[in-house]
Amino acid sequence: MFVHGQLTRNQGIDPRNLTFAAIDLETTGLYPNKGSRVCEIGIVRMRGDGVVLDEYSTLVDPGIRIANDEYHGITNAVVKGAPTFQQIAGDVLAYLSNAIIVSHNLDYEDKFLTAEYGRLGINLRDIPGLCTLVMTRVQLDRYGYRLDDVANLITGEWPAASHSALGDARTLANMLARVITQAPQRLSWRGPTPVALPPYPRTGVIAPRAAGLRKGTEGWLASLTARLPLMAQPPAPQPQGVTDYQAMLGHALADGRIVGEEAQQLALLAARAGLTQLTARQVHESFLANVRTRAEADGVVTTAELKELQRAARELAATHLIGDLEQAAAADRARRNGPLKGWRLLPVGDAPGVAEVMDFASTHGATVAANVTKTVSLVVADSPAGDDPRLQKATAARITILSSGEAMQLLEKEVETTRAGLFANARGQELAEQLSAEQRQQDLRQRPEWHEAWRPRELSTAEYRALFVDRYQDWDESRRTDHTTRVTLQPQSSASARQPHRAAGKRTSGCAGALVVLASAAAVLTEAFRQLLA
Repeated sequence: MFVHGQLTRNQGIDPRNLTFAAIDLETTGLYPNKGSRVCEIGIVRMRGDGVVLDEYSTLVDPGIRIANDEYHGITNAVVKGAPTFQQIAGDVLAYLSNAIIVSHNLDYEDKFLTAEYGRLGINLRDIPGLCTLVMTRVQLDRYGYRLDDVANLITGEWPAASHSALGDARTLANMLARVITQAPQRLSWRGPTPVALPPYPRTGVIAPRAAGLRKGTEGWLASLTARLPLMAQPPAPQPQGVTDYQAMLGHALADGRIVGEEAQQLALLAARAGLTQLTARQVHESFLANVRTRAEADGVVTTAELKELQRAARELAATHLIGDLEQAAAADRARRNGPLKGWRLLPVGDAPGVAEVMDFASTHGATVAANVTKTVSLVVADSPAGDDPRLQKATAARITILSSGEAMQLLEKEVETTRAGLFANARGQELAEQLSAEQRQQDLRQRPEWHEAWRPRELSTAEYRALFVDRYQDWDESRRTDHTTRVTLQPQSSASARQPHRAAGKRTSGCAGALVVLASAAAVLTEAFRQLLA
């Protein structure tokens, strides 16, 4: 199906302007020729410069019993209601069309997609492909080449949802973008250019899995939403599925917080409803809007109701829907706890200046008195010589009496002093900004760590075979993939490149990864015992 190309340091097409489709499959086993099927697919369409154009992900009902869920977490209960491969075949072709297909073991995706489309009578050929397992081995000299390890080296981040199709496709896309845009030497594309794939009926039916949920700092629902595909044109979710999801959402939020088990249940219902990032946010906002309507039905939102709405809004990442309620509450709190908290002012007269002072004072936490008492801090009057008995009483009680202008100056100074705090220091603020700017400049100049693993020159075909193929010829052939069968690396001059400390086991997509790593370890141990007994 795929014709392998490569990213090379030699002349070629600038990959930053090409479209790539990073793909990952989760499968029911290793061998499609023995009946293994695809049970999840994830695709990230992107430009070589790292701009993500679209995403696609769905569980797939394989039509057979899934017995390897320990590798990817997908069970027959999880794929209940998910589309079959025949139902998604047209959508997958559309997402792969006019792009270079990328995988971290492209032969694995090749054999499964060839088998799945072969069952539909579709013969796909000559699609340009890039295997990043081969690419990283050719360009980097390091200990291991599993996707998670190489991605962590290059991006500085551990994948958020390993062994989920969309999670691994996102990891792959992020890593590829870093290699293209940040490599120590400019890389070019040598290989076939993207081609349009044949059309096939599209259904738009999806069941995206939100895998690898973490509460984190933003909550379970934020994690759930982020794990769903960000599709440019998401299909409408299933109405009954949305109803069930919102019912479960209400149950989960009834006690004011969502726990891990409830998040997993919501994720399962989100898949059955066919939610994407966009449609999930719409469902969350619709749910919160309905709850707010119920709270306002009696004409007033109580403090208890506002707290419930705030907790739900934070979980749903929809605080903007109750922003006006929060602003009103915040303004009231700010007024009561402002810098003039504890001040009690008595206005005398209705002059405009007096009214302005009182507005300013109450906004910043002061309270207004009606009569002279021991708690009055200040009397504001623009006619101190008047015959208002309160002025005489204030004078007798030795309470300060100021005009509106004097009072405003005093209060503004008090507000400024209080806000500045005890430790305010203009020089300290200046130094903090200067040091932050210096650190940003240092970060820009710092050489990325993964550049230390950059080979002095890329491997030739012969060198690649010697390092990563020939030494494993005694492996069980059913567990080995020869990545040089359709890859032609650029010829090199001079001596061979540096030997890596150890050739890594091959990372296979989806559920195959763990089995191949175990096979690699077994082979190494067998060879060690053989040497000891020799």
